[in-house]
Amino acid sequence: MKKKNLTVTMLVLLIMLSCTPEKRENCFSVQGEQSKVIVSMIEAVNKRNAEKYVTRFAKDVQILVDDSIKINGRDALQVNRARHFKAFPNLCSEIQNLVEIDDKVIMHDKVWLDELDKEGQDIVEIFTFKEGKVIKVEVIQSKDFFKD
Repeated sequence: MKKKNLTVTMLVLLIMLSCTPEKRENCFSVQGEQSKVIVSMIEAVNKRNAEKYVTRFAKDVQILVDDSIKINGRDALQVNRARHFKAFPNLCSEIQNLVEIDDKVIMHDKVWLDELDKEGQDIVEIFTFKEGKVIKVEVIQSKDFFKD
């Protein structure tokens, strides 16, 4: 079963990463309620509003990077994001693609930590929802990005 999930995830990632800026309007549309939640989270990131960012996360949310729990709980996530926004006051995130499948939303976004970064970094996140709240986020990013 894990092999099948990995295959599906890889196919979705390939589709998502194939979107160019010229074709982006065809790559995603915000249709489902869960996707709308993700869009509002990215809006909060771009406003550097940690409190708004965490509103749709479950109290016991888990954030995983490389299959390791990096943040455990909404309160810890809010503290982490507030610290992160302070450390990177020019942070900008732009959704490249969203795919909503059942209780999951897969997002490919481009993140710039400051205006000197012309290309940004690609990040893929898999958000798992339960009863309208995000209960788990699996983050795929370069190993040297967002170390805090």
